[in-house]
Amino acid sequence: MADAGDVMTRKMQQMPLDMPFPKLQGRDDFIIGACNRLAAAWINRWPDWPKPGHSLNLVGPAGAGKSHLAAIWQEMCGARLCDHPAELASIMDDGGVPLVVLDKMDGAFDWPEDTLFHLFTRCDVESGGLLMLSEQPVAQMHWDLADLRSRMRGVAMAAIDLPDDALVYALLEKYFADRQLLAPPAMLSYLVSRMERSFGAVQTIAAALDRRSIADKKPLSVGLARLVLRELQALSD
Repeated sequence: MADAGDVMTRKMQQMPLDMPFPKLQGRDDFIIGACNRLAAAWINRWPDWPKPGHSLNLVGPAGAGKSHLAAIWQEMCGARLCDHPAELASIMDDGGVPLVVLDKMDGAFDWPEDTLFHLFTRCDVESGGLLMLSEQPVAQMHWDLADLRSRMRGVAMAAIDLPDDALVYALLEKYFADRQLLAPPAMLSYLVSRMERSFGAVQTIAAALDRRSIADKKPLSVGLARLVLRELQALSD
């Protein structure tokens, strides 16, 4: 007789894992709550961002939605994404208006300070824009170059917290509604009370439930949510 682990493995192998689950990054897919209201308002103020560099620093933990807001800004103005210092040189060589998203500003990289300072200058002179994503404010980071340090201290900042229960519920409800799936309120409440509060967790769990519902030919339910959470926990162990 097969044990529970074997049964779970066979069930997961039967799931249509190749089914795409698009990452919703458009303006209409961004739900505003208390945790991100200020940040969303700053994005909507573009191009009325202050000097230096017509810049904004979105600050928040991983999974808080910084990248989603950055994608909305990119759609608004055609900004380029730069998530590694090696990409800065090509951006500076570009003759167009500098509109740049700098991601992972407090990651494991050494950002070239001279280049960052010149990027600020170009954004000021050429009416560009600079959106910086980080988990701590850029104003509090260590910068050796005095001129760059001064500019970083002048950057406008908007903090984003992880979503609260109400926002997680609304995000799950919207994602299922977008796929014409009926999500029972009891199931949504069950998920919210047990899942990690992050935008990434919402996407992961919604995708897994979508796939499981199709694979088992069953509607969304508390029982299905319990099964999916158990499977996801087993994969992470």
